[in-house]
Amino acid sequence: MTSTGLVAGGSAAGAAVMTALLVLLVLPRLPEPADGDDKVLYRDLATPAFAIGCAALAGLAAAIAWRTGPPQIQPLWWVLSVLGVMLAVIDARTTWLPLRLTHAAWLAMAAAGAVVWALAGGSTVLRTAGGAATAGLLFFGVWFISRGGIGFGDVRFAPLVGAASASHSWSLLIWALLLGSLAGAGHGLVRLALRRTGAFPYAPTMLVGAYLAGGATWVG
Repeated sequence: MTSTGLVAGGSAAGAAVMTALLVLLVLPRLPEPADGDDKVLYRDLATPAFAIGCAALAGLAAAIAWRTGPPQIQPLWWVLSVLGVMLAVIDARTTWLPLRLTHAAWLAMAAAGAVVWALAGGSTVLRTAGGAATAGLLFFGVWFISRGGIGFGDVRFAPLVGAASASHSWSLLIWALLLGSLAGAGHGLVRLALRRTGAFPYAPTMLVGAYLAGGATWVG
């Protein structure tokens, strides 16, 4: 195995281990939202089975990221693979995105941006910041126009996807947002067909869009 392959494997394994630890140690301590009385409690999610599932998804995401872009941008994608995956899976199970964990993800993404500045230069970081702002403003606009048709947690989650995607290129950001929207629409149609009502977890489809766009870069 090449040195790059070893680093990629280590990144995936590290993402898996870190995610499992966060699920078991941090998730039970997150405060519940004031108006989330009918949701699944965060502490009830912190089971070995849930930790293993999140860890497997995080490892897969980190592996996809290493094939998507150069090593210089991997710190940003690693944050998305760990905290982004954890948030998305929590959203899928509860339809809530923990505010403190989202804020922690923002801080981690900012720290990763500082590392990327040293590795790849200021132009990459400026594009990263622009991608985060673009995705955040786009979803804020959707939230505002739809009068809360999506949760504000999705607005907070969008900059994480935007930052990582734009670190690769503007075209990857566009494809990530487009594919995420298509995945969300498909999920919505399935829910309609099954006559399911209630809150719609959108963070998972945003995340899927980013990694589908990343996977598409392998072609050719």
